[in-house]
Amino acid sequence: MLEEEKVRRLVKKLRAKSQSQAIRIAIDSLLFAEEVMAHVEELRRRGTVRDGSKRPTGG
Repeated sequence: MLEEEKVRRLVKKLRAKSQSQAIRIAIDSLLFAEEVMAHVEELRRRGTVRDGSKRPTGG
């Protein structure tokens, strides 16, 4: 069972034409984001990408 109010909010936020479309978009978006992050983590392991939030200390 899905929480009806949350589904309505999702439909509105995504400007979907139906509840089913909104749920499909949300699922696809989450899976895509996870896939992207897996690739980013792999690049970090290889040393190809640095974490921009890590700033040198001292001065």
